[in-house]
Amino acid sequence: MFAVAACAACGDPQVPEGAAAHDACAPLTIAAAAAASSVQQAGVAGALALWRDHGVSAFDPAPAGTTAAAAPPSIAIEFDDAATAFHGVYDPAGDRVLINRDLVDPATLAIVIAHELGHAFGLVHIPPDTRLSLMNPGNLVTPPTDADQQAVEALWGPCR
Repeated sequence: MFAVAACAACGDPQVPEGAAAHDACAPLTIAAAAAASSVQQAGVAGALALWRDHGVSAFDPAPAGTTAAAAPPSIAIEFDDAATAFHGVYDPAGDRVLINRDLVDPATLAIVIAHELGHAFGLVHIPPDTRLSLMNPGNLVTPPTDADQQAVEALWGPCR
């Protein structure tokens, strides 16, 4: 079993020791599947905006002059068929987010994708009885909260 660090400011357990996560402040490329519909693309854009609004700068454009060899890491966002109860999952081994293609509301898609990107930043599920959080399991409506931002900053520091 992994040891779990805690966010001192928010009391949340965070990324298990030894697990890989992406720095929320370092450049990160998000690659939506080429076959993504306009609604799915809007969901991806919405998720990135939700995190940007909470201090994450990973999705900012890479600095001018960045070479292909120094290109930022990438996370693929893919849409596929899944059971109704399945919303999405972050696959750290493949650096990809898989989203149920049956989700068709851009706002819901943005929340689900932002939740999975939260896992990519090292955040874990927060039981709903602990606090309202983007990281509540099965969440379809709560965007990143100030406490979610504090949890990211506890791992990576403030980005700006």
